[in-house]
Amino acid sequence: MTRIGVCDDNAEISAKIAGIINEAFSTHGISFETEAFTDGSSLLKRHMISPFDTLFLDIDMPETGGFDIAKILRDGFSDCLIVFVTSHSELVYDSLDFQPFNFIRKNSDMPLEESIPKIVSKLVANLRQGDTLLIKYRLSNKIPVRIRDIICIESSAHYLNYRIAEKGTVRQVVSRGSISEWQEFFESYNFARVHKGFIVNLSHIRYLNYGRHEVVLSEGTAVPIGKKYKSDLEEKYSLFLRRKL
Repeated sequence: MTRIGVCDDNAEISAKIAGIINEAFSTHGISFETEAFTDGSSLLKRHMISPFDTLFLDIDMPETGGFDIAKILRDGFSDCLIVFVTSHSELVYDSLDFQPFNFIRKNSDMPLEESIPKIVSKLVANLRQGDTLLIKYRLSNKIPVRIRDIICIESSAHYLNYRIAEKGTVRQVVSRGSISEWQEFFESYNFARVHKGFIVNLSHIRYLNYGRHEVVLSEGTAVPIGKKYKSDLEEKYSLFLRRKL
C-alpha cells in the first residue's frame, strides 16, 4: 500500500490536490491511500504513526512549513519522497537542499490537473523499483533484494550474477537462470538489455559512452553495448530520462 500525504494551509487547495492525486493514481492499478492536512504538525504526527511514502508539501505555511517538514524528515534519514507545491517560483533553488522528487508551481501556465498526473506517473515508476525480489541462491536459500538496488545482471553459462548496491559497496549474488527468461520481468521495472550477456538498471546508468560502445554504471564499472541492442537502449534511456525530469 502506497501512502501519500498532502499538506497545504488552504483546506480547499489541499483537498483539490488530494483529489487530483487520487484520480491519477487510480489509473495505474496500484494500491494507495491519500490523506490531506492543513498544518505541518498534524502531518508529522500522522507520519510518525503511519509513515508516508510520498508527501506533497506547500512550502509557505504558518508555524511548520514545507521546508521545516523536509528538514525534520531528512535529519531523521527518512527516504520519503517529497514534492514541493508553491506559488513562489524563486524558492525552487532553495528546495534543492532537501533533495525533492519534484516541484509544482501553483501559478504556472500548466494547471494542477495536468502537472500532478505527470508527476504521479514518475512517482509510480520510482515506487515500483522499491519492490522486493527474492533471489534464489545456494540451492534452496533465498535473499530479499530491493529492485532499485540491483545495478546490473550478467549472464554466465546457466547462471546470473546480480550486482547489488549495498551501503556504499557492491554485493554480488549468483543465481541459476538465464537473461532471456528474466528480461521481460526486469524491463517492466526500467531495466534494459544492453548486450547478450547484460541487463542494466536505467536508474544506475551514469552515462553512455558511445565512443567505447559501453554503459558506465553508478559504481564506475563499464558494461559493453551490443550493436543489436544500441537503438533500443537509446530509446528506453531517453524515455526514462524524460519521465524523470
